[in-house]
Amino acid sequence: MSRSITPLRPFLSSFRPALQPRLLSPAHHLPRFSPPTLGVSSKRLFQNILSPNPDSTDAPNLAINKLTARGFILSDNLVIPGGCIFHSGRAVLWDVDPPKTNEGTLDLMWKGWGVERFRVFEVVVPRPEILLFGTGQTAIPAPKAIREYISGLGIQLDVMDTRNAASTYNLLAEEGRTVAAALCPLDGIDPRTGESRR
Repeated sequence: MSRSITPLRPFLSSFRPALQPRLLSPAHHLPRFSPPTLGVSSKRLFQNILSPNPDSTDAPNLAINKLTARGFILSDNLVIPGGCIFHSGRAVLWDVDPPKTNEGTLDLMWKGWGVERFRVFEVVVPRPEILLFGTGQTAIPAPKAIREYISGLGIQLDVMDTRNAASTYNLLAEEGRTVAAALCPLDGIDPRTGESRR
């Protein structure tokens, strides 16, 4: 008696996971922080995005798998061009360029940077104990105004290069610490297009 065997290839192909990273498209983008328009609805938005809902079991817990010249590849294979803020396992696009390391003084390196780029940390819940600030390819001391502002929020600021800040964030988040990371890209990248701005 012969038995017919159903081929497994069509059956298994339907269960094959996607191996390629997903590129962040305009139709599937993460919210970006825009300080001048931060009103009540924006505050609610960040509280919903950046703070996990204790009653929710499907809240994402994103980690940073890889840092590239164009941005970040997350643990769910999402590709984020440009900078990003991570908090409580969530991610938000951060439209910033790294400080200009080819300038002579710290003031020129940080030209255009002010506390308004960090106002999101006034409204996130829970407020992080530690903020890891990744400044691009090299660690550059943050301006005094930014250090004082973050300290005034009751947050410890640690400045390092983006690669080390990303790996430290993954480690501390896995330990269950209330930590956030504000990570500049390695180079100036437009998060809308993924193209270089330099």
